[in-house]
Amino acid sequence: MAKEKKQLNEEEQLFLDSQLRSEIIENEKKRSMLLGVISLIIILLIVGLVFVFNNQLIQYPVDIFPVYITLVVFAIMVARAAAILFMLQKDKMRQIVGSNKRGEIVRYGWLLLEISVPSVLLYFYSDYMADRSFVFMPVKWYYILVIILSTLSLDFWKSFFCGFVAAFQFSIIIFWFTKTSFSLEPVTIANSPVYYISYIILLFISGNVAGFVAYQLKKKITNTYIALLERNRVVNLFDQQVSKEIVDELIANYDYLAGKRKFVCVMFLDIRNFTQFTEKMQPEEIIDYQNKIFSFMIEIITKNHGVINQFLGDGYMATFGAPISKGNDCLNAVTAAFEIIKSVNEKSERGEIPKTKIGIGLHAGDIVAGNVGTSIRKQYSISGSTVILASRIEDLTKQYSAQLLVSKEVLENADGIDCTNEYLGEIVLKGRETPMKIYKLI
Repeated sequence: MAKEKKQLNEEEQLFLDSQLRSEIIENEKKRSMLLGVISLIIILLIVGLVFVFNNQLIQYPVDIFPVYITLVVFAIMVARAAAILFMLQKDKMRQIVGSNKRGEIVRYGWLLLEISVPSVLLYFYSDYMADRSFVFMPVKWYYILVIILSTLSLDFWKSFFCGFVAAFQFSIIIFWFTKTSFSLEPVTIANSPVYYISYIILLFISGNVAGFVAYQLKKKITNTYIALLERNRVVNLFDQQVSKEIVDELIANYDYLAGKRKFVCVMFLDIRNFTQFTEKMQPEEIIDYQNKIFSFMIEIITKNHGVINQFLGDGYMATFGAPISKGNDCLNAVTAAFEIIKSVNEKSERGEIPKTKIGIGLHAGDIVAGNVGTSIRKQYSISGSTVILASRIEDLTKQYSAQLLVSKEVLENADGIDCTNEYLGEIVLKGRETPMKIYKLI
């Protein structure tokens, strides 16, 4: 299922920007290290070739000054890589590289230096060769290497910059040493303007292609972090109130949190005489009592695929079927209610909690469920007459000395329910003209 890009709040945007800066800094370290390693390999390769072909060099006197220049340039690149890796270990330098303005200048400066290496070497080679065959030196492919590695900058314009600068510098070198004339005889590949122009076009195109790849990489990384933020939204939204199974499904289908009409079973639970019970307690004692009694209730609700939507001090409202239905939601709600009542009674008798009596009301019907609020603050909420009627049914438990009352709709949709019930008749609930059929289960 395709996901729409969610609007990020200020805190989430700061997190995303911070992660992208960290990613860019790590990529700069990788790029510098790769160029340093490649430069070191080139140095070792040149030294090895000079050593192996030393006799030929002596037999055919050749000015090897360009070789020295090559070794010096690549030695500088090795030292530069080591310096950058060292500097990026420092927090201050990481802040500079990761900043918007100064960091951009620094990174463009590094790219300019890297892409200029083959241009510098080609300039020196041209002075020590009798013809323009210097353009066939392998060093010109260093342009392509730098352009490819520029994708690690995760910025289209930096890769474009590399391609443009490479094409421009190579054009200047060719123009300078051909004196704008391509009509030398005999015509060879080295004299042909087609060769130069083709390579210049290749460099420019390579920069654009690398820029496209960099853009796609950044887009993929950004989407990965946004998916992580969406996961955190779901986890933070439901915290410990939802089973891991439901959280995982919500993460895979984030649109479940959008406002939708759903058929659910709503539970209201009330602790009897809570006000009188707590009036002699200290606030810390009240909190301790609530934590003890609500903790095992939450576990039972969660186990039966329910969600506690709201704590009410002396009770709570829970929903079975929203945000995700796991099948027989009414049966799950009834099962959870029986387990809660049984646990409260047993713990009260064993003295694990103070003597406590509760009342539970269940009603099933259509509601509207979804995120309510702004991008800064949202809450998953349900609304509709079903919620109000469930609350009214819970109120009836006091009148009928019951622990669990349910509506006809709950029983009709609780497939497989196995329990005795007492029909209380058609009762007119507060705020409703049409009477409802109510059943007492406990």
